[in-house]
Amino acid sequence: MSALTVPSRRYSTGMEPTAPGKRRAPKSRPHPTNDLPSTGRGDTKSRILNAAEEVVLRDGVARLTLDAAAAEAGLSKGGVLYHFPTRDALVAGMVDKIIEEFERDIDSQLTGAGEPGSYTRAYIRATMAPNAPRPDREDRLGAALIAAAAGQPALLAPLQEAADRWQARIEDDGLDPTVATLLRLACDGLWLCDLFGLARPNLAQRGTLGAELERLTQTPP
Repeated sequence: MSALTVPSRRYSTGMEPTAPGKRRAPKSRPHPTNDLPSTGRGDTKSRILNAAEEVVLRDGVARLTLDAAAAEAGLSKGGVLYHFPTRDALVAGMVDKIIEEFERDIDSQLTGAGEPGSYTRAYIRATMAPNAPRPDREDRLGAALIAAAAGQPALLAPLQEAADRWQARIEDDGLDPTVATLLRLACDGLWLCDLFGLARPNLAQRGTLGAELERLTQTPP
């Protein structure tokens, strides 16, 4: 990505906050089932991915196993294996979800298609928007997934391929390619700051920085 660019807001619904140092009590789970109807398999896959996110957020990525995801989702292990035959496949599915959600964010911010800089501005807005829901949840989940994938280079391949796609779009966006790439790198740097808590800008700074990055897309080469 992005590479690596997986800016913010790529995750499912939030969780209630837990006091520092206090472990969250496990929530009640439905009785496991093997049922995989011919319709709704996409829903089952999403259910497993969402359950895996909850395991990572509550217990840490080291505790993410197929058994843990199955228990969280209220499925049998066989129900998880149908979609994700290995733990690596499950982590890869979570990384794919990050990519898909970020691409949807870009599409939702895209205006004036065909105008110079339109895609780059959408990329900036998708990264810089200050009103992302549950940013702390997203950052913790993103950091955990990147840490898990970093030890398995193959798991980062989809992210790297997505980054190449986004970079190609930015270079072909009607701007000076060097300026456009610099703007992408600024966005990616913000994402890393968010992810690892490195002097994160506050909401006011975020808005000002986003406006300035967009202004640079309108500067003639």
